[in-house]
Amino acid sequence: MAELVGTLAMSHAPQLMLNPDQWGLLNTRSWDPLPLRPELESETREVKWTKWKRCMAAIEQLRQKLQSFSADTVVVVGDDQHENLLDDNMPPFTVFIGKEAEASVSLRYLNQAKSENRTRYDVDAELALAILNGLMDESFDPAYSRTLRYEGGLGHAFARALKFLMPEPHAAIVPIMVNTYYPPAPPAARCVRFGKALASALRGFSGSRRVVIVASGGLSHTKIDEKLDQGFIQALVKNDSKFLQQMDSAVLIEGTSEIRNWIVAAAAADRPASIVDYVPLYRTSTGVGCAMGFAYWP
Repeated sequence: MAELVGTLAMSHAPQLMLNPDQWGLLNTRSWDPLPLRPELESETREVKWTKWKRCMAAIEQLRQKLQSFSADTVVVVGDDQHENLLDDNMPPFTVFIGKEAEASVSLRYLNQAKSENRTRYDVDAELALAILNGLMDESFDPAYSRTLRYEGGLGHAFARALKFLMPEPHAAIVPIMVNTYYPPAPPAARCVRFGKALASALRGFSGSRRVVIVASGGLSHTKIDEKLDQGFIQALVKNDSKFLQQMDSAVLIEGTSEIRNWIVAAAAADRPASIVDYVPLYRTSTGVGCAMGFAYWP
């Protein structure tokens, strides 16, 4: 039986990859005009640097937590944004069952080629296949893939979380891709059931594994909604499955949709979460940015 020894969740937005003095490079997409928010005038350069350093400290704490779990395999739950899943086939859940995978953390904002900044990871194909079969036993029919077609290998949700939390690939991985971004996406209640089914599939594995689940993405962005985030965080702390199931798909859109990855992890852990930090990183005085969350379930 695979033992789920821990669960982690963290944001992966590019504001973590660039220091605050470089955030101007990210304002390259057009946004619908948003009103200025006077209260955000206090988000000075110094404040942004202080918040960014808090994020780095939270990541370090999660990195140490992952190391303490001594995992054999890290199951990474992340979204795919037209990287390996395209409009010709956009399943709600996909399990990668190949034997190895690469992932690049190159940033297009810096004109870095996807052929650079790559790390190779061993994939626990035996466990991945068992998860796939176990999910089908739990009445899910996920897609699966043995190959990657994206030039960067695994998508950014996987590349960034792994680079931050496991800079040296000391454990095998199992990537699970969730279509959070492109409607119709699985509703929150379906993500809760998927997380529970994932935990059940792990328990049904005949081999011996110490497994950690890592959720990558979120929280609210590109327009930060602190009220939404705080309600979600309180549900995690209380292990309030009902709240998670009832989250409206109408608010889980664009970047905020990545909260679905956290829902899967929370349902698999099925216990109160410990919040390491919550840091809303505003890029503009209109509220554009990414709210960064960091949590674990022991």
